[in-house]
Amino acid sequence: MRSLKILLLEPDPFQLMALHQMLNAIGIYDVLTAPSLGAAKRSLDRRGAVDIAICNPQLKNGEGLALINHLVARRDARSLILLGVVAPSVLADLESLLEESGVQLLGRLYTPVSAVLMRNLLDRYLSSPRRSVSA
Repeated sequence: MRSLKILLLEPDPFQLMALHQMLNAIGIYDVLTAPSLGAAKRSLDRRGAVDIAICNPQLKNGEGLALINHLVARRDARSLILLGVVAPSVLADLESLLEESGVQLLGRLYTPVSAVLMRNLLDRYLSSPRRSVSA
């Protein structure tokens, strides 16, 4: 798989490890993992923009939505994959925000995350006309 840079925000250590290992198994090795919003921002400050950010927009304390707003404001991600169940009203607001900002919503994944579905979303990104930040 072509090189991609991915940011993964997941507060649960087991889920974070499982998703990181899944991405590695698919052939994605440039994965910035973050258990919190602060860690995600620090990673972005150190390593720069990512191709794809993966997070649950409904994390407690609003960290998921805050990360998405941060990514959009700073243009730190080209695409987004949503994790977990997202309320329809939140999803509608996110779709509007992403459309206005030019960030592509690749899709949604539910836990337990399927490697096949993850790979399909990554392939969708790679087949889009947008250039990778890693290229």
